[in-house]
Amino acid sequence: MPQNTSGGAVTLGNNPSVVNPSPAPTGGNATVPGQAAAVNGVNPIPSTPDLIQAGISRFGDPTLESLVRQGLDNSPNLRTAVSRIEEGRIRLQVAQSYLLPSVRSSALVTTQSLSEHRPIAIPTAADRLPRFQLNTFQLLPIDASYEIDLFRRIRSSIAVASLQIQASETDYRTLRLILASDIARFYYLIRGNDAEQAVFQRNIRSRDTTIAIIRERFRAGLINQIDVQRAETDYANLQVQLRGLQRVRTELVNGLAQLCAQDPAAFQLASGTLPATLPTLSYNNVPAELLRRRPDLQQFEKQTEIAQAQIQVLQATTLPRVTVVGSGGLLSGQIGPWITPSSATYLVGVNASVPLYEGHRNRQNVALSRQQVQTNQQAYQQALQVAQREAETALDNLSMLRQQIEQQSEALTLARRTEQYNRELYVRGLTTYLEVLDAQRTVLISEQQLVQLRSQEAQYVVALLKSLGGDF
Repeated sequence: MPQNTSGGAVTLGNNPSVVNPSPAPTGGNATVPGQAAAVNGVNPIPSTPDLIQAGISRFGDPTLESLVRQGLDNSPNLRTAVSRIEEGRIRLQVAQSYLLPSVRSSALVTTQSLSEHRPIAIPTAADRLPRFQLNTFQLLPIDASYEIDLFRRIRSSIAVASLQIQASETDYRTLRLILASDIARFYYLIRGNDAEQAVFQRNIRSRDTTIAIIRERFRAGLINQIDVQRAETDYANLQVQLRGLQRVRTELVNGLAQLCAQDPAAFQLASGTLPATLPTLSYNNVPAELLRRRPDLQQFEKQTEIAQAQIQVLQATTLPRVTVVGSGGLLSGQIGPWITPSSATYLVGVNASVPLYEGHRNRQNVALSRQQVQTNQQAYQQALQVAQREAETALDNLSMLRQQIEQQSEALTLARRTEQYNRELYVRGLTTYLEVLDAQRTVLISEQQLVQLRSQEAQYVVALLKSLGGDF
């Protein structure tokens, strides 16, 4: 594949773009995951560099950067992803709580009257027994239990919860990358549409001059009515095509407003132009380390790690669980000695639970987790191949598009020269208007194709940034 050698500076047109969005929804900006304080002594997951903002800044377009910030700050999907991360952090705290003792307390006051006809172990001659009143007063009973994590079942569960948070964060970064790429793609589709409209408007102005000349020649009797009708028909067709481009632009702006979480009725984007140059990747092919920065690939890696950690949790379920239990308090049958030291009571013991037979359920669960590890590894390899194909496709298309743009520019220069030559011949009466009209249509088609190629170039630059995780 040929190496890209063009520069990465971006030159903007003379007409600055102005964004006039509707007011952002209240509620504040979404918090970037990975920057929270330590929870229960566990360090937060370190944040990664914001490759998306760095990649967008390479275009040197403040309007695009502003639109991307609006989308990232106000997107409901991103806020949902942030909420999932917070859910994961809460689950992590729940998992960590099992490393601590469990202590409960309550107060118990009961009275019980035994029946006169109650059964007794040794029968007596009397049919009835004296009624017996039993009172129980239990003050501040404390029940405590603590599981000794001998086989790291609890710590493995904490590791799974921590990895799930990291997986949620990679999902958040994936959504950010997709949203920023879509905003950039829509933005340059609109800029390509603006450039096409400029082409048609320029040709319409040129047709105005041509129609004025034709009508003057018709009044002088130098040409017939057919040339006038041809010029007017061509002029009307250009107006229709321009109106179609304006309709398409409205649809694109509405789509961009939705991506930026703005009200389409209040969202406006001033006309602009395509950048003269675009960022380029100075590699012949895509390095593997760039692909591994993609958050979707990192998410597959985290899923594999979660499955591996889950194996340790399931293996620990087949081993004994040792729990230290104890209880204590004040127990008495009368109120008088209730709070005296002689009413104190306690119980301390160790409980060991060993699974003997559960239909091989635990063993099959371990086998299932191991199979899930293999599945995730295969899915990661497939996703890596797709990512490499996307990056190479975008890079190859950019290389060929830039060559095609150079050739199209040369073709446009020749078409303009031919159109000017035919116009001069027509003014002198040396050719027909049909030749002039054909040359003008050739210029229009060449200009339109050049604009479309430049718009495609911008689209593939955005696609390349997305395939590399947000930046070169």
